[in-house]
Amino acid sequence: MTVPTSPSGSLHDVAASDLLDALLDISGQLVVMLDAEGRILLFNRACEELTGHAAGEIIGRSIWETLIPADQADRVRAVAEALVSGTGGREFTNHWVGRNGQRHLIRWRNRLLTGGDGKSTCILATGIDISAEDRARRQRRHAEVRLEHLLDSLPVLIAQIDCNCRVLYANDGYREWFGLDPAAQHGRHVREIIGEAAFATLGPRFAQALAGESATPHGKVPYARGGTRFIHGNYIPSYDEHGQVDGFYILAVDITAENRLREQLAEELRRSKTIVDHAFDGIITIDPDGIIQSFNPAAEEMFGYSAREVIGRNVGILMTEMDRNHHDGYLANYLSGGQARIIDSAREVTGLHRDGSPIDLKLAVAEIRDREHIFVGFTRDIRARKRAERQAREHLAELSHVTRLSAMNEVTSGLTHELSQPLTAIAASVEACQMLSERGEVDLARLRHMLEQIACQGERARGIIDQLRSFLRKGQPEELVSCQPAKLVDNVRKLLIHELEVAGIDVRIDMDQAPDQWQVNRIQVEQVLFNLSKNAIDAMRESSKDRILQIRAQGLDEGCQIEIMDNGPGISEDAMQQLFSPFFTTKSEGLGQGLAICRSIVDRHGGCLEASNRPTGGAVFTMWLPLSPPAS
Repeated sequence: MTVPTSPSGSLHDVAASDLLDALLDISGQLVVMLDAEGRILLFNRACEELTGHAAGEIIGRSIWETLIPADQADRVRAVAEALVSGTGGREFTNHWVGRNGQRHLIRWRNRLLTGGDGKSTCILATGIDISAEDRARRQRRHAEVRLEHLLDSLPVLIAQIDCNCRVLYANDGYREWFGLDPAAQHGRHVREIIGEAAFATLGPRFAQALAGESATPHGKVPYARGGTRFIHGNYIPSYDEHGQVDGFYILAVDITAENRLREQLAEELRRSKTIVDHAFDGIITIDPDGIIQSFNPAAEEMFGYSAREVIGRNVGILMTEMDRNHHDGYLANYLSGGQARIIDSAREVTGLHRDGSPIDLKLAVAEIRDREHIFVGFTRDIRARKRAERQAREHLAELSHVTRLSAMNEVTSGLTHELSQPLTAIAASVEACQMLSERGEVDLARLRHMLEQIACQGERARGIIDQLRSFLRKGQPEELVSCQPAKLVDNVRKLLIHELEVAGIDVRIDMDQAPDQWQVNRIQVEQVLFNLSKNAIDAMRESSKDRILQIRAQGLDEGCQIEIMDNGPGISEDAMQQLFSPFFTTKSEGLGQGLAICRSIVDRHGGCLEASNRPTGGAVFTMWLPLSPPAS
């Protein structure tokens, strides 16, 4: 660069030098001058402020060793050499390193200066520190990348569409859903991507968004890759710097699977409601406070209330006063961690009809802990069953009574013989007393002996009659008493003693292992033992070998097992199949009800009755009854 001078020279030279220094200092740009070897010739104030180097200490030093980072030195040197040779460009960007080691990115404009001889002598460069701009650009790009990653990771179809319905941007979800090539999507018309059918469906919503109004499509849409999909979307208008709509954003979610699940759930709810509404049982749901939430038609018919009348009221209105007073306390105790006495179990309870009449019910309660905590009660009206059970018990009692009468008819002769002995002895003693009285002979000792004989034989006769009357009376179907198994067996033996003697049967009774007490209906169990023993006697009447009736008892599985064994001909295979069937009998006379009634009695006691043949010949009937029968 050449500075102009006046003809006289010095004044103008000084003024021009001052002017140049002032311009370099106030320009605000970095100004540096280098010679051909890269030594610094000029270093203005802006350079000093940026780098922390004073001009006086750096002028004359090599720029490669002071300001250029080592990793960029070769590249910057090559640019300078190319500029000097006339082949390099005038603009370049590189870093400077300040005194404190901080790097600054500078954009340079370079100019080659020539001397008077026309040869290149130095490089004049002006630069601007663009470090802040570069940081902002990199931060902006980093934010853009993060946003792209975020948008790509969302399970949503996202796209930006211009005012001509051409794609400006689409996230991974959008591209994958439509099967798009990331490199070929930009600028394509949305019709090409979604297909004509879908465009016809969604086109009005696109127009709505381009008119500046958000649109929310929801429903089935033809799918470009086949079939239809259920879509929920939002189309949001986008605006330019002048506030004019320049396109819109698409945010859409494929909810086909969710919609299918929702439809299935709705169908399940409809099906469940149909089942509940047509269920035979009453179904009632309550919350933890005992407030009724639902009440099906069967419950309406059962209790006499409509669902509208009871929903929102406490379930206690369906209970008797005793249960009502305890119900809420029971719920509170259970919810606080107490024992569940009726959850997941069934029991018989008494409900209360709207008219105040009691209802016999079978109640089962289930607990559901889900979004809501509820209890479900399943109620069944068992009044008809209760009536049938009472009638069955009464019928069984009548039939048992008839069977006992029939059995007594068969042993009447034996009982007559048993009664004739004490009666004959009584009559003889009375006759002897009369003879002594007529003779006037009064032997007090002999008279006392005769009266004792009369009393003893009378007691014997009365015992036989009491046993017979006890056996024949109807009794109560549910009357349970505590008694000794050995005592019941002995009572039956006494009733059959004449039959045993006439048939020549030896009785062997082993009750040593029997429990001391059990709770049974004494009359019914005696009837079972009587029938089984009588059948054993009848089975051995035609036997030519020694006739032995064995009765053995033992405690077993919290109950008492009694075996009645004979050594008769046993039970045929055909008879075994229907032995306990009503009206089946192997006798020429009889009702065919004995064994059927026996099994029914045993079943009602919670026990079991089985028959089998003994390996050595004969039959064995095994009866097992619990020590305490279950509640009926």
